[in-house]
Amino acid sequence: MESVLLIHNALGIHEILRHLIFLPSQEVISMILAMWSGGKDSAMAFYRASKLYKIDRLVCMIKNGETRAHRLKESILRRQSEAMGIEIVFGRYDENFEEILKSVFRSNEAEKVVFGDIYLEHHRNWIERVCKELGIEAIFPLWGENTKKLAEDIAREFNAIVIAVRKNFKDILGRRFDEEVIEYLLKKNADPCGENGEFHTIVVDGPIFKKPIEVTIGKHFEDEKYYYLEVL
Repeated sequence: MESVLLIHNALGIHEILRHLIFLPSQEVISMILAMWSGGKDSAMAFYRASKLYKIDRLVCMIKNGETRAHRLKESILRRQSEAMGIEIVFGRYDENFEEILKSVFRSNEAEKVVFGDIYLEHHRNWIERVCKELGIEAIFPLWGENTKKLAEDIAREFNAIVIAVRKNFKDILGRRFDEEVIEYLLKKNADPCGENGEFHTIVVDGPIFKKPIEVTIGKHFEDEKYYYLEVL
């Protein structure tokens, strides 16, 4: 009690309150992450989100050393992140994709995560459920945009190469994603952004890169549904 009175007499009640209110608190570290596939949609989502937020890390989910849809190797994804000047972390999964994804978000202390989804409601609902369970804000910079306009914006901003196609779109495999490819897709009644899995790309240059990445196109290969180009 005596010590409290001494402080009161020395500082006055207003000074005491001021010191109590403005005591420095321990800083809470939180991260803004961006999902990364190596392709055009994740690149455009990153680009738009980076105008509003400082993104700390890329997150890429891989299986057997490569991305599931694009079939890009980990070494290529690291090459992209180095050219962007940002760290990339990987979630390595076999069966339990959701739990591994949650583990990556937790271990990186995510506060917000950027996603490249455009209009698939069921996938957005799944993402929002996963993020809500972890207290994370999901950010969708491309959501609801007209995909023709979005495709044109991407083609203008980024140098992207088509590296995987459903077999009925084989004519565009290996081509730069540009206005001619967009027109080809529209004539085939396909989504020009490939939101339904019509094709996938790798981005090798654009405004998010400090320098272009150099890649070599290797062998062609295929599975039941897709033709692919190996990227080295």
